[in-house]
Amino acid sequence: MLTIPRTAAHKVGQMTPPAATAATLLTLALLAGCQSSLGPMSWTSGYREVTLATPDGQGTTTRTLANLCQSDPEQSGLIPLPPGCANDLNLQLMVVDPGDLTRGKTMGPARAAPLAAAASQRLDNRERANERRARLENEARQAMGDSATTDGL
Repeated sequence: MLTIPRTAAHKVGQMTPPAATAATLLTLALLAGCQSSLGPMSWTSGYREVTLATPDGQGTTTRTLANLCQSDPEQSGLIPLPPGCANDLNLQLMVVDPGDLTRGKTMGPARAAPLAAAASQRLDNRERANERRARLENEARQAMGDSATTDGL
């Protein structure tokens, strides 16, 4: 029988020093690949209303502006949009009333509510129609007696 000497490196759960170093370096290299050059993303979206003077200087107007689309006053020329600004601008262009972006509307009934109400009314009407039909049949039986036939119908 062949016996293999067991050293401290062969114990369960222990790695040799070069293998442990390689595993640590591999883990660090994989985690470094997750680093983005853009830095942390800011998801603070939203809109605000700003009061501006009219071009003729005679009055003011209120405009809705996206919070993400702010730039420093010192920047000039071609200014890159921050991430998320284009989405907010597109949404702002799609809404009918820009004021809805800063203060919402009360929600109406759920979309299924009218359908559920119509189905309930239909079922109620069917029950009433069945009750009416049964009542009319009973009245007809009582009026005609036992000699009534339906051969001519």
